[in-house]
Parts: sequence; C-alpha cells; structure tokens
Amino acid sequence: MVGFGEAVGLFYKNYFNFNGRATRAEYWWPALMQLLIYSVLIIGFIVTAGLESDVWIGILVVIALIFAFGNLIPNYAVAARRFHDLDQTGWLVLVFVVANGLIGLTWFAQMVWFAMPGTVGNNQYGPDPFGSKADIFI
Repeated sequence: MVGFGEAVGLFYKNYFNFNGRATRAEYWWPALMQLLIYSVLIIGFIVTAGLESDVWIGILVVIALIFAFGNLIPNYAVAARRFHDLDQTGWLVLVFVVANGLIGLTWFAQMVWFAMPGTVGNNQYGPDPFGSKADIFI
C-alpha cells in the first residue's frame, strides 16, 4: 500500500506522466497534502490581514501562486492516470476541467469517481498497480 510520503513522491516524480495507472492512494494523498498547504496559506492570509502588512500578504500570494501553478500539470497527470485505473480515457480530465468552469459542481462527481477502486487486473492502460495482491480494501 502506498503511504503519504511515497504518494507525494510519486506525484512529483510523475510530473509529466499521463500514461499508466494511479491508485487511489497516489491520487488522494497528494490531494490531502495540497489541502493542508492551502489551509496553512489561508491561515497565513488571515493572520497577516490583521497586521495590515502588504509585504507579507504579497509574499503569501506569490507563494500560493507558485504552489498552485507548480502543481497544475501533476494534478492533471495523476487525474489522467486515475481515470486510466478506472479503465476510462484520460481525456476525461479535460471534460471535467471544462465542465467545472461552466457548471462548477462536477468536481463532486469526479471525487466520487476517484474514490472507487480501480479495475482489478490488467486493463487497456496497463497492469494492475497492485499486481496479484489486488483487493477491494487496498
């Protein structure tokens, strides 16, 4: 089973890799990491807003933008690999990006979809990431 550190490492190691499959852990651990970092940045914004310090707010904005843009491609890549694990085309990432821009609530459907276990055994996008140890509880 992929742990937090290993999943975050794979997230950045596969920065431009849109091929193959990604387990639920490979998708959700980096999502948690990003949620935690954004939470810290939001707390930083709240704290610095009370200080009336434009310099610190500017620094936090730059950090947030660098982090967001730095994670954009690996987020799309891991989402494409996650769709592949579900035996779906990775182009669904683009469909969800457009749908989220137009409708705004399709992210919930994607979250539910990505919570589902991947196909057991090989599929058209590659071998099962768990190999012969595939189990619905992994």
